[in-house]
Amino acid sequence: MHKPRIWRQAIRLFLLLAASSPPGAHSTRTRKDLCGLSMHTSDIPDIGNFSIIDATWTVPEVVDREDGGLEAPYVSQGVALCCGDDCSTRLAAGMWAYPRFPNQLTSASAMFQLSPVFGPFLIPQRHHFDFNGSDVLWTRVEVLGPNYAKLQLPQRRTFSKSESRTPGSNTTITVDLGIGTRDGETILSIATRGNGEETHITQHPRYIDAEKPIFCGDSAWWYLSDNFDPGEDTARPVPLARFSPVLVGDHGLQTTEKRSFPKELPLSGLARFWNMVRDTEGRTDVLCNARGFVDTGMTMLHAPHEWGV
Repeated sequence: MHKPRIWRQAIRLFLLLAASSPPGAHSTRTRKDLCGLSMHTSDIPDIGNFSIIDATWTVPEVVDREDGGLEAPYVSQGVALCCGDDCSTRLAAGMWAYPRFPNQLTSASAMFQLSPVFGPFLIPQRHHFDFNGSDVLWTRVEVLGPNYAKLQLPQRRTFSKSESRTPGSNTTITVDLGIGTRDGETILSIATRGNGEETHITQHPRYIDAEKPIFCGDSAWWYLSDNFDPGEDTARPVPLARFSPVLVGDHGLQTTEKRSFPKELPLSGLARFWNMVRDTEGRTDVLCNARGFVDTGMTMLHAPHEWGV
């Protein structure tokens, strides 16, 4: 698959995930290729605002088939902080992973969006990287103030013994975001760094006279999708590979009072994504549970807006 086509597909999916209707709107029509969990300050007394959210993801290997094809793990994953339970203003960031060719590594493209004022932004190609199924991808969003935010999209490498590079080396992409005005127009200043490269870009609003947004954290959520095609059905050009477990744990979620979630807040335990599984015969078996535990009594908590089946 050529990269221009991949980029178009990636942007289509990220536009769907980052700029679509809020999580609650999916309660009556769930998508079997989309899994997520949202949390809201209005549902957790005295929590304050979320200022940091991150999640760690493991993406499966590309599996070659006997007929020369491959089972392709097209996976989009990310996190977001937003304003209000309806996420009216949302800063979402994540990565879209896709296979290149059989017997080669998988590629990852990092993306983010400050919606609804700005469109989705694909991190410049010079910051893209390849990885294998044993690598770990990590996405972090940090709100530093109403006009400033920082994104980190690291990758922890675990090389095989046949490779000469040192196991455990890292690739990190950082993005500094600033909301401002220029000649009366709201703009988003973007500075990207990674792979020894640095870029400075100005993003303009999607529409004229756009109201200046702010970065905020009334709500926090994670999402995972195994489908690069945002169409209504789940048909795909190729079968998808089996999925590894995707867990959100030790995620570093903090409030503006610098209290950590869940250790210093009413919730305790871990917020987790369970498997989304697709077998080698092309049949679909989706297991998507988003759960948490409350206090020491380990009372089960289901978030008010849960995606998936």
